[in-house]
Amino acid sequence: MADTTAAAAATSTGTTEPGLEVFTGAPAPEPTRPRVLLVGTAFAAGAAAVAVCGLVALYAQVRTQSLASEGSWLPEETVIPLTPGNFGLLSLSMSLITAAWAVYALRNDDRIHAWLAVAVTIVFGLSFVTDTAYLWQQSGLVVGEQPQAVLIYTITGAHVAMAAVGMLYLLVMGFRSLGGQLTGRAAEGMEAAALFWYVTVAVYAVVWYTIYVTK
Repeated sequence: MADTTAAAAATSTGTTEPGLEVFTGAPAPEPTRPRVLLVGTAFAAGAAAVAVCGLVALYAQVRTQSLASEGSWLPEETVIPLTPGNFGLLSLSMSLITAAWAVYALRNDDRIHAWLAVAVTIVFGLSFVTDTAYLWQQSGLVVGEQPQAVLIYTITGAHVAMAAVGMLYLLVMGFRSLGGQLTGRAAEGMEAAALFWYVTVAVYAVVWYTIYVTK
């Protein structure tokens, strides 16, 4: 009878035996947040890739028609050197490693190395833009005089714009990481920026082969 009375008293006062305590007032776990930013970035990167690759397909079609009807595509005075395009591809290929490094560092709460990785990735991106600008200068293409120039400048310019957006995306996420918002399991922002950058590099591989290699 005494034990029953003690148990009832313990229940009424909210205390139980050790090991059987029930935390009725504990907050509920945070709901799983959908990866909205990552999914949205995937759609945006896919749309940009489709736009540039669509231009590349148009370029290939027009070039094929010109070769079939006239036997040539580029004017004789036009030179598209392969070296700047190769160095651009090399720079972007190396940036894939540094972009992945930035995500890995934030996942491990290492903001210093994450910022270093972002900075190196942007340097590689700027190197690619410089290579492309040098190629434009050396090609000798004139938009008002050569219809091929319109397609080539439009495609390569669109991809440079895509790379610029990717670098800006990485920079913004790098600044956000300074406040500790993108560390540990919350590194989705940097993952999204890296995903956009990966797609940018993949699109350039298509542009490089179609325009610079096959001419």
